[in-house]
Amino acid sequence: MHLVGKCPPSPDALAAAADRGFDSVELHLRPSDLDSVEATAETVERSPVTALSVHTLHARPDDPEPFRQSDALADRLDAYLVVHSQYAQHTHTEQLDAYDFSAPYGYENNPGMSGHSLRNLVLDRGHDLVLDTAHLYMAEPAYLDALSGLLREYGDQIQVVHFTDGTSLEDGLAFGDGDIPLERTADALDAHFDGAVVLEVMPDDQADARRRVLEWFD
Repeated sequence: MHLVGKCPPSPDALAAAADRGFDSVELHLRPSDLDSVEATAETVERSPVTALSVHTLHARPDDPEPFRQSDALADRLDAYLVVHSQYAQHTHTEQLDAYDFSAPYGYENNPGMSGHSLRNLVLDRGHDLVLDTAHLYMAEPAYLDALSGLLREYGDQIQVVHFTDGTSLEDGLAFGDGDIPLERTADALDAHFDGAVVLEVMPDDQADARRRVLEWFD
C-alpha cells in the first residue's frame, strides 16, 4: 500500500509534502493551475515529489474544458485522474465519459452515496471508483461492512482510496476529530487493498495522519 499526500501544485506546497515524508501526492487543482498545463506540469516535475493522481476542478458537468484540462495535466504527468465535482452526480458519468479522458481515471463517490448506488451507477457499468472513506461513512450505517465489501468485490476497479476522518455531516477532518473508526478502517484497507491511499486531510494535518496510519499498519 502506498501512502500519498495531497496539495496544490505550487513549489512551496510540493516541497512541504516531501518534508512531511511523502514521495508522491494527489494534486488539488485551482483554476489558475490550468492556465498553462505545461507550466504546471513542469513545476511538478521539478519538485521533490511525483504526482500520483490529479483531482479535477469542481466544474459543472456540461462545461467540458476544466475536465479536459485536468485530464491533460494528468496525462502529461502520467498520473491517475480523479473525476469528481460538487456539481456532478453519478448520473452524469455517461456525459463525463464522453469527454474521452486520456489518463486512466475513476469516479470519486459523492458524500452520502450508498454502496448499492455505487454498484449500480459506477462499478457495475465498468467504471473505476475512487473510494472516499468519509463520503461512504456518511451513507452507510454499517460502514465497515460496506467498505470491506466494496474492496473485496471490486478490488480491480479501485486503484485510489481517500482516507480521512469525518462525521455523518462533515468530511476532511483531521484524524481523531471525527467519528470514523480509523484504525478499523486501516485494518480493512490492509486486508483488502493494495493501491494508493491518499491522506485527504488539510496539509498541516497530513504528517500526523501518515504517522498514525504507519503505526496501524505495523
